[in-house]
Amino acid sequence: MSEPAPRIDTPESRVPDTAEIVARISAIAGTLGLELVSVSGAVDDVIARHSVQMEDLNRLAAAAAIVSDQNAQIMAAARAAEDVIDRSAEETRRRVHDTTHAMETWVSSADGAATRISALSQSIDSVGAIAKSIETIAANTNLLALNATIEAARAGDAGRGFAVVAQEVKALSNQTREASQRIQKTLSELTGEIRSLTQSSAETLAMARRMAGQTSGSDRSASLASLGEAFDRVRGSVHTVTEGAQAIHGRSEDLRAGLTHLAGDVKALDGLLLDGGKRLVTVAMSGEQIMQATNAAGVRNGDSPFLVSAEDAAGRIGALFEKAVADGVISLADLFDESYAPIAGSDPQQYMTRFVGLTDRLLPDIQEAILSSDSRIAFCAAVDRKGFLPTHNRKFSQPQRPGETEWNTANCRNRRLFNDRVGLRAGSNSGEPLVQAYRRAMGGGKFVMMKDISAPISVHGRHWGGFRIGVLA
Repeated sequence: MSEPAPRIDTPESRVPDTAEIVARISAIAGTLGLELVSVSGAVDDVIARHSVQMEDLNRLAAAAAIVSDQNAQIMAAARAAEDVIDRSAEETRRRVHDTTHAMETWVSSADGAATRISALSQSIDSVGAIAKSIETIAANTNLLALNATIEAARAGDAGRGFAVVAQEVKALSNQTREASQRIQKTLSELTGEIRSLTQSSAETLAMARRMAGQTSGSDRSASLASLGEAFDRVRGSVHTVTEGAQAIHGRSEDLRAGLTHLAGDVKALDGLLLDGGKRLVTVAMSGEQIMQATNAAGVRNGDSPFLVSAEDAAGRIGALFEKAVADGVISLADLFDESYAPIAGSDPQQYMTRFVGLTDRLLPDIQEAILSSDSRIAFCAAVDRKGFLPTHNRKFSQPQRPGETEWNTANCRNRRLFNDRVGLRAGSNSGEPLVQAYRRAMGGGKFVMMKDISAPISVHGRHWGGFRIGVLA
């Protein structure tokens, strides 16, 4: 039997070994993680914009509600005005009619009074004539009494009784003449008053006739009709306002309902986007776990040099912290201080702890050396368990500029709490080193895609935090 021909491997026929396959999976997982994080960040941006739009929609809905309520008040006021105008028109017509009737009655009364005053004047004149007649009769009676007295004197004792009667007649005639004179005086005074009253009555009558004559019956009817037309025009204008307000109210209610419905849709969309963002983060974390597993298995990939640097730096920092505690430079309690005291006036907010002075002395040499070792490294720094970064690279540790928040965000990143998902995982992880993908905010709405490679820092077996290396993706 002939021996089988030896197998010749070609690039096309060679079967990749397990390490190579795992390395490819790790690379694919890393690329997928970056893409998912990028998409997740875009979703977060959309959610943020939707939140702003939601606030705008809520404000518009509130404004539409106010407009609708105000139009309802306008409609109510306009309807009330229509009722007032109707009542005022009716009351005005009634009062004009009553005034006209009163004027006519006044003219009639004044005319009647003038007639009665004239009749009274005539009666007084008649009484005066009678009083004059009485006075004449009294004078004649007095003359007769004088003659009788003379004749009684001639008759002697026989005419004495007749003389007494003549004397009484004379006294009576004198009294009658005096009474007649008093009546004449009173009638004279009364006649003067009657004349004044007659003149006033005539003037009043003339005035009433002039006023009544200025507006004839037809004129008054025309005036009333004109007044009614004016009221109708005013009422028509108010009714137009009412109808316009009612139309605006209807459209405002439609707008209000539409905005409320739209706000509900935006809110529902926000919920979907938020859920989708969470799912993307979950998938990205699954990719990170694949990368973490391959790294733990010793599979080399593009992240391996940075993982080695992170673990080495974490070990060295842990040793320096242990030596500081042993030398009495800092207590273990102060090294693990979590009482973050806000630095007044800082924006973004910066904090101080009791171990910041120590990290400022020990960490810069380690961090600056790693930062300058590879151009792809954007930053490297140690953080505690809460994501607090006490001492950053020198270029990110500039003094803050008052009122320049964006510049401070990009250049003053020390003494900051980075308690986002990536920062917290890097600080709180006490297991295998992590490789995380994320978008790094640089201020001014700018982001860069990064890989965060971190390793835990321990002090006497107690987890202090982690050392982070930020690598440009």
